[in-house]
Amino acid sequence: MKKIFFFVAIAVAVVACNNNSGDAAMSGDDTATLQTPPADHTHIDMDATATYQAEEGDVRWQNEKLLAYKNGTWVEAEKNITLDDGTVITVKGDARKEGKTITLKEGESVKKTGRFFDKAGKAVSNAWDATKEAVKDAGEAVKEGANKAGKKAKELVDSVKN
Repeated sequence: MKKIFFFVAIAVAVVACNNNSGDAAMSGDDTATLQTPPADHTHIDMDATATYQAEEGDVRWQNEKLLAYKNGTWVEAEKNITLDDGTVITVKGDARKEGKTITLKEGESVKKTGRFFDKAGKAVSNAWDATKEAVKDAGEAVKEGANKAGKKAKELVDSVKN
């Protein structure tokens, strides 16, 4: 019995370590990996021609600090900042609006109007909804991985019994 549990544990570890992510096509076996968007809120707005240029009142998350653009320079914020659209950016890097919270990533900026930009300066399209979608995608990926691990463990147990 101990050997069976040992083999099951090894199988689960192997399956978990071999879980690929990224682009792939269907192969000869029953394994496929789907391309998924990044598990964060940086869905780039490809139609937007806007690139980020700092203006008075903008904020940025950099080196684990909230910075505010004042008098032509970035200075560390000492308290939470409320933007024109009601978004509150905390000194811990969280953006809160209408009961939703997202965490800013390194180098991301937010205009005083509430528009988000990634660290490359490209506009982020609908950051609030993208966060909800990323959490859903992550949950589905975990479920799929657990199902694969379970199937592999069952196959291993069945092969040890025979």
